[in-house]
Amino acid sequence: MIWFLRILLLSSFISFAIPTFAADAARGGVVAKVRCAPCHHLSSPYKQVGPSLLGIYGKKPSITGVPFAVWDKAALQAWLSNPRDIKANTKMRIPKLSVRDRDDIVAWLASL
Repeated sequence: MIWFLRILLLSSFISFAIPTFAADAARGGVVAKVRCAPCHHLSSPYKQVGPSLLGIYGKKPSITGVPFAVWDKAALQAWLSNPRDIKANTKMRIPKLSVRDRDDIVAWLASL
């Protein structure tokens, strides 16, 4: 019985770490070329189907009805998670991005 209590006590102190990934801006650039470039210019200031993403990080949103003062990490994460949750009538349709892809895209946008 005592060994069981020792194991139980010991297991309560052991934490299992879930691997996390640091945001990778270089990888985010690759993901953006595949996922964002069909509708957005990535390296020029011109509008395509959607606005250019060049210099968007820290910039005020150019579309109306978006509740963010600037495109920062939290705003971009929310937008990339589901743009229609932020602005119901947006034309932007994006297939689901993984958390890692979103983190990397945001890191890439911040590095531009």
